[in-house]
Amino acid sequence: MKTPRGFVLPSAIFLLIVLAALGAYVVNVSSSQQQGMALDVQGERAWQAANAGMEWVRYKLAVTPASPACPSGTTWGASATSLGFSGTTTLTGFFATVECRLVEQTNVLGVSTWVFETRVTACGPAAAVEPRCPGTPTAFGYVERQLQGVASF
Repeated sequence: MKTPRGFVLPSAIFLLIVLAALGAYVVNVSSSQQQGMALDVQGERAWQAANAGMEWVRYKLAVTPASPACPSGTTWGASATSLGFSGTTTLTGFFATVECRLVEQTNVLGVSTWVFETRVTACGPAAAVEPRCPGTPTAFGYVERQLQGVASF
């Protein structure tokens, strides 16, 4: 009577192939999660840049309360101002494009009121040419956030 031979070797090869495929799958899922987390961080940085741009335009409007006006170069629909954040470590490479327009100016009982609409688009990493935001994605990691608001003085 013959004894079966070579049964352990095919089983071991099959087991190694299954474990290698499982390991490759785990590595793929892990790298996808890492990329997703990196984009989430980039998105938060873009939101912070947009928020900083919104605060900048509010400050510029409040500087002259007697007759507020949109900061120069922020006209709605025209070439808007791009704010850079090169002085910070977390927002380096991000830019915010600020647009502003006067919506209404009223005078009620001798009190003048101006209403402005502002839109800030922040992006990063941004292109080297104006307008930087909104831009075209040139590499993995490009994100863009936009904030709109109304301010009255």
